[in-house]
Amino acid sequence: MKVLIVHWYYPPQVGGVETLLQLWGEQLSKRGYEVTILAACLSEKDEIQREKGPRIVRLASFDPAKTGGHAISGFREYIHNFFKENSFDIIHLHNMFAPLTPLRTALLFEQGLRHKIPMLMHSHCMNDTQMGKLLISLSWDDVIFVSAWHREETVNLNLAFKKTDVLYNGVRVDYFQKEKGNREKARQQIQSVPGEKILLWPSRIVNPDGRPTARKKLDTLLKAGARVKEKTDKFKIMLMASAYGDKAVQKQQLGAFDDLMKVNDLYQNIVLLDTTHSYSFMRDTYAACDIMCLPSVNEVFGLVFIEAMAMEKIVVGARSGALPEIVDDGQNGYLIEPDNDRQLAELILNIFELDEKEKSAIGKRARAKVLENFSMEKMIDETIRIYKEFVPL
Repeated sequence: MKVLIVHWYYPPQVGGVETLLQLWGEQLSKRGYEVTILAACLSEKDEIQREKGPRIVRLASFDPAKTGGHAISGFREYIHNFFKENSFDIIHLHNMFAPLTPLRTALLFEQGLRHKIPMLMHSHCMNDTQMGKLLISLSWDDVIFVSAWHREETVNLNLAFKKTDVLYNGVRVDYFQKEKGNREKARQQIQSVPGEKILLWPSRIVNPDGRPTARKKLDTLLKAGARVKEKTDKFKIMLMASAYGDKAVQKQQLGAFDDLMKVNDLYQNIVLLDTTHSYSFMRDTYAACDIMCLPSVNEVFGLVFIEAMAMEKIVVGARSGALPEIVDDGQNGYLIEPDNDRQLAELILNIFELDEKEKSAIGKRARAKVLENFSMEKMIDETIRIYKEFVPL
């Protein structure tokens, strides 16, 4: 089967969807599928390359930051020729809802219709803007959601779909293992002292458009951190620098939280990680932390949760969005009420007091949940099941 996978970005550009696309490309290729991945090239020159099986086609005119008529016309011409020269059995598009570039999505949809290729739109985010609702409600053959909550929320927008599926994200459970993370290396990088507890907030401070990521609720964590510091100073909060900007930009954006970090001199406990979010870095960082804490609201999934759980880490999120589908509160992690920094602070302090046996038991239950529901193998199996509904082998 010839599969075309489409998304704005692909590694080395980084992010949750980009990581998943790499897994899809590699694993489908290993199973005998002929995979082409279409993505943006951030330079001015188109590139075609092979990477562990899939063919990667990178187009300068596909860069969503390029919104001028020249880029759009260049993309239209390339795509027209691309579909004349290549045949595909199925098109699997991901998150093609960027508000500034609806024409590119429409052009791809047009080519799929013209060549009578089944088109699956895989949604990894909420689509409640007017443009998002318009694009996701095109006559896709299937719309795939990453959680049951995500599907229900979108269907409640009164949009009509031919077919929908829920396909949970998956992680490489062979890679994200407790024993494989270099805990000491990561702790040395942040100059952590013995006995110090580490909280990891594995998200970007700003979005690709430069706006702060309010939905991720960094303010809730910082308020909780100030409360925790009233009881103990032996902890650090590791914040991930965004993949979409350099560390100087991150520090500037972090300045929006200055007032919160001044409470109890919390800024002394903040570490801003300068990273490209590589797989190896993420694994070591998970290994280094005692708690992975992301109290965000309305998450459609939460890939970092299953990565950390696979590493047998204690995770803390909010009882919101799809998180209750992933985290069983009090069993393999914890959920707080949204925006409740007092509850979060109390929970963090309680986790600090757990003995090694209790922490180990929670971690093992967390990994078991991932092995059963969120492995890469299960994700690929379910993907193939959906493909076969449209292209029987």
